Amino acid sequence: MLVDEHETAGAVTGAVLVRIYDTPADPQMVPERRGYVDGLVVAPAHRRRGVGRRLMDAAAAWAKSQGGAQLVLTVWAGNDAARAFYHCLGYDVLSEVMTKPL
Repeated sequence: MLVDEHETAGAVTGAVLVRIYDTPADPQMVPERRGYVDGLVVAPAHRRRGVGRRLMDAAAAWAKSQGGAQLVLTVWAGNDAARAFYHCLGYDVLSEVMTKPL
């Protein structure tokens, strides 16, 4: 697991948490190791200054060093700013999770 922080003048301006996981042993799934971005946060005053991009680059480099073939993350529906940010970094939709209230 990588926890990387970006510092400016002694203050933490952002952080990313990445985990490595392997595809479960299931004959219907292709075995693969992936990095999963469990969280990315950048302080509001430091957004749009490259902090998030640098943190995601560090996350990708770490996942690759652990044998990861992909970096995966989740973006909630309606979070258009996050979707645009990740799209700009080259991320694409892999699947959708659907829900229904009970």
